[in-house]
Amino acid sequence: MSFFFETIAIPFWFIIFVLGSATPLWFKWFKSFHKKFITTGILQGKFRRTEFNDEMHDNIFKKSSNHWNENSELSAFSESKVEKRKPAKKKLDPEKKQAIRIVLKALADAGEPGVLPKSISDKSDLAVLDVNAALKYLLEKKYAEVLNGTSGMKYYLTDLGRKYCLNKKYISES
Repeated sequence: MSFFFETIAIPFWFIIFVLGSATPLWFKWFKSFHKKFITTGILQGKFRRTEFNDEMHDNIFKKSSNHWNENSELSAFSESKVEKRKPAKKKLDPEKKQAIRIVLKALADAGEPGVLPKSISDKSDLAVLDVNAALKYLLEKKYAEVLNGTSGMKYYLTDLGRKYCLNKKYISES
């Protein structure tokens, strides 16, 4: 006490006056706080809920991580299954089908040297846009591949395209 009174020059009677005048307010606050929060259990419920939410969050995290670890082997299986799935077939109109057949036959006849889209359209009397659309379709299906050469973009049949052409008898085995 001596340190307090030596550092701050507050009279002792003033300190007692402040504590005495504040005491009734503290009692009133304690009674209202006690009635509203402690007796009804609201305050305890708030503390419990936060603990419950934290525990629930931890439990969910543990279960999910255990589930993930247990099924890690299955995820590779399901991913490979998804990759093997084929997309839904696009319905093509008969004109587009015919253009695709003509372009595929032209690629099969050309063989190793490859073919330019302009030369296909000249030989088959198809519009260049139709030939490009057919080539785009064949590229999507991986029946053809494109290489950029000195004379322009040349299209070639892939192994899958050759097998298809052999199956449809557009080319003979040699």
